Amino acid sequence: MSTFDYDVVVIGGGAAGLTIAIGGAGLGLRVALVERHRTGGECTWTGCVPSKALLHVAGLAAAARAAAALSAGDACPPPVDFAKAIAHVRRVRKSIGDEESPAALERRGIAVLLGTAHLRGDGLVDVDGHMVRARHVVIATGSDPAVPSIAGLSDVRYLTNETLFDELDALPARLAVVGGGPIGCELAQAFARLGSRVILLEALPRLLANEDESVGPRVQAALERDGVTVYTGARISRVTPEPAAGNNGRGATLVLEAAGQPASVQPNEGVNHSQEVRVDAVLVATGRRARTAGLGLENVGVRLGGNGVAVNEYLQTSVPGVWAAGDCVGPYRFTHVAETQGRVILRNVLFPWKKQKFDDRVIPWATFTDPEVGRVGLTEAQAGERFGTRVTDVSVPLSRVDRAVADGATEGFIKLVLAGKRIVGAHIVGPRAGELIQQAALAMQHRLPMDSFSMAHVYPSYSYGLHQVADRAARRRLSDSSFGQLVLPLLRRLALRG
Repeated sequence: MSTFDYDVVVIGGGAAGLTIAIGGAGLGLRVALVERHRTGGECTWTGCVPSKALLHVAGLAAAARAAAALSAGDACPPPVDFAKAIAHVRRVRKSIGDEESPAALERRGIAVLLGTAHLRGDGLVDVDGHMVRARHVVIATGSDPAVPSIAGLSDVRYLTNETLFDELDALPARLAVVGGGPIGCELAQAFARLGSRVILLEALPRLLANEDESVGPRVQAALERDGVTVYTGARISRVTPEPAAGNNGRGATLVLEAAGQPASVQPNEGVNHSQEVRVDAVLVATGRRARTAGLGLENVGVRLGGNGVAVNEYLQTSVPGVWAAGDCVGPYRFTHVAETQGRVILRNVLFPWKKQKFDDRVIPWATFTDPEVGRVGLTEAQAGERFGTRVTDVSVPLSRVDRAVADGATEGFIKLVLAGKRIVGAHIVGPRAGELIQQAALAMQHRLPMDSFSMAHVYPSYSYGLHQVADRAARRRLSDSSFGQLVLPLLRRLALRG
């Protein structure tokens, strides 16, 4: 009989790995956590935490300018000191990272093995020559930035989210952001608000192309109001280094093809008629891909799929006793999904006779631009493909939500996608969309009827907009029904007589 050093060895100290390691150790399992870089993972050090801290500072700068515009005089807030801003970002992530440090984890009873893991089969994990054996091995190795293949890009010291918060100490005067997904949109707006002249380049016809078609144009309008020059349908044919004083060797010229020049771009803004864009730094934000290389997966028979490590509905790989979770599994590369998958694996390790499936029916997410974008379920187009003519949508513009009017934040909407009476998608653009979307997600998760939004909501609040959407849907349903068309007119006449 084999002897096991640990009940569980987790490879990767990000959200999924920490959930399993901390939860398992707390329940009495012998757990080892292998991490090749620093515990805490992408979210803590290079993703959610530092980006939101930077967005917070950028939001304060925008709010200060808005407040100055309301002042009686010509007060103008001083420019943001970028060195202080990035120092704040680093303090925030360190304070969170300290709670997930190797020393903190070891105090919880977790053995932290710093090094690179390689699977040897039969529960054996080689950590830089040190062999450990476990009943269960969990692959939670995260993801890497997906860098596009563009001629000359490798000759430029471009930034990604993994290098930005460690290496950038001075605000670039001109910044090109390649990629109009969530990361690109968030950081483009942040740097524009901090004082950079930002050009955002997206190859697809609209920003946030995976969102409902109604979302991208609203976000683009908001970015442009903050000074971001947006190119959609932009193809970068070549990138060349552009040596210049003060840009730390990060300067570049980007040659664009098939990109219409926005009307807001003037010749003195660094874009000439040949569509050459000269900048002091390039930030590549074109998505992420599963980190699976170098683990020896192919040697032990762990299969890969289109999104990374292939797993079944219980998050088991093709090899018994080997599980996988988080970004290396995909396609939902969010911290909250990784944590959920980690909890599913931990339950299945503890209760193998009654395994739990990972339920991805209802996965909410948010993009933290200003205005925020909240999303859960299907877009209107996706719902139409799946349910056909049964699909309707009902929406309320924020210009009809009194709290948004009071805050001067009317650029947005609350939209529900329905298949019959069933909510199959929700899309919110506006303040606190990342919070509001949770109410729609809860309703979808528990299959609550549309009428559930008719409950009393605090007034005036943004969530009151969900109440308004429900009222609008109810009125539409009533007016379209035979009762509404035949009986309501009679009732109105009787009421008028009374």
